[in-house]
Amino acid sequence: MIKGVTELYHIKNANPAKALDLASREFESIFAHQLLKTMGQSMPDGLFEEGLASDIYKDMLFQAMARVMAESGSLGIGEVVRQHMQATGVNREQGADQADTGKADNTSIRGVNALHG
Repeated sequence: MIKGVTELYHIKNANPAKALDLASREFESIFAHQLLKTMGQSMPDGLFEEGLASDIYKDMLFQAMARVMAESGSLGIGEVVRQHMQATGVNREQGADQADTGKADNTSIRGVNALHG
């Protein structure tokens, strides 16, 4: 996964498609971690005892599970985010080109409506 924003910035300059893929997978990993953490709070203690060490272990477990989920794409959120960002980026470039010529269309609005409805 991404070690920092600086790494992502350098990858973006060298290979924008790879940077977009990494960012979308990282987003899915963070989302899955929050989901697992919330689900873990509703579970009875069972295997885990009370205390700081238990909390740290659970968080590490949830992070590892979230990373595996994101790498496999099992939730599909990263792919949807990647597709949306890719479409939005293309539309921004097209919009800038069309602004120079005085033309504009509703491509980005139609793309958002397709995602939501």
